[in-house]
Amino acid sequence: MQRLAVRNTKMQIPTMAKFFAAISLAGTGFFTANEIIPALPQGVEGASILPLVASSFGLLLGWRVVGLHPGRPWMSAISDGLRGALYMMAWSYAFLGAAQMLKLALRMRYDDAVEALVDIIGQGAAIAQASFSVDVLIVLICGAVLAGGASEWAYRKYGR
Repeated sequence: MQRLAVRNTKMQIPTMAKFFAAISLAGTGFFTANEIIPALPQGVEGASILPLVASSFGLLLGWRVVGLHPGRPWMSAISDGLRGALYMMAWSYAFLGAAQMLKLALRMRYDDAVEALVDIIGQGAAIAQASFSVDVLIVLICGAVLAGGASEWAYRKYGR
């Protein structure tokens, strides 16, 4: 007898809520990265493409995190937007940390691979601490609230 496997395809179905969340969080990533670039220390590898990288992470996480559960109260949608923005920034700082680690690894600054992999977190945390400012937080929080609200608005306007 043949077995029937039922998969949860909720994440794969394109909806307007996911589309609006993805576009809004991508814009948030772009504008937040443009606020971060002047605050980065000199010589940080990958800083020139940070807006593109943050927008890409925002597009992906807006689709997969923010727009995943529409139809709940507005505060839940805003909470999803804030969670998506937090994930986006964590991935962006991990990217910058990995780029900086590769730069140092090519200069033979590490003794072994484990030390280099552990330093990704250290480099990302140092870059995050250096670029932490009120302007960055304002842009990030406003964009995250907008992304969550846009996702919920699109769900209520267009449905599934």
